[in-house]
Amino acid sequence: MLIPTYNNENSIAEVIRQCQSYELDVLVVNDGSTDQTGPRARDAGADVIDHVSNQGKGEALLTGWQAASERGFSHVVAIDADGQHLPSDIPGFLEQVQLEPDAIIVGVRPHGAPNVPRSATIGRAISDFMLWAAAADEIQGARPDTQCGYRAYPVNHVLALGLSGRRYEMEMEVLVRAAWQGVPLRCLAIQVHYPAAEERVSHFRAFKDNVRIVGIYTRLMLMRLFWPVFRPRTKLVSGPTKPA
Repeated sequence: MLIPTYNNENSIAEVIRQCQSYELDVLVVNDGSTDQTGPRARDAGADVIDHVSNQGKGEALLTGWQAASERGFSHVVAIDADGQHLPSDIPGFLEQVQLEPDAIIVGVRPHGAPNVPRSATIGRAISDFMLWAAAADEIQGARPDTQCGYRAYPVNHVLALGLSGRRYEMEMEVLVRAAWQGVPLRCLAIQVHYPAAEERVSHFRAFKDNVRIVGIYTRLMLMRLFWPVFRPRTKLVSGPTKPA
């Protein structure tokens, strides 16, 4: 399990404990937290990597992928540290990884869940459309939830994508570039828990982070416009994957 985190001292230990109940190694990337997130993650038994300063969720994921590769892991399941995702969905990810090890498995949150911020609903719709517009041919009708961080990643594939985003925009970019490189995108329905607004901890900045998402999308669409120049010459996955 990979948990990128920033200032989640009240929830991180419980998320770790629930992940450990599935007998999985837990790697936490503490992205420059200024509270007790790091010490509480260590006390809960996680392997913790600290960023000296906050560098963004995308950078934390990249650090986690690199560390997982160095430790000999072929896949990671990434889960948010705020308690929004339910570890009870972990077996579904593990099953899908076994069936299709080359694929990125993307958690898809239900529409209409209680307490969902309106800004999150709008941002998700825009980002989902961007993925479709940039990679409609490659995703072949799949509709991943582009702003859901609950995912299973094949480590070597995502490290080879040459990603440029380093904050939340990278979660959309990784799907586009993976699709371009032949990496299948698969969807897994998950449950989600949104606390009431007064209890919610979120570091997503609706304006700045959505601007970054639009910026990375614009870059990807320009690449698509000049596809003969930017089209990948080789694919990470050259054909349909088979069950393991």
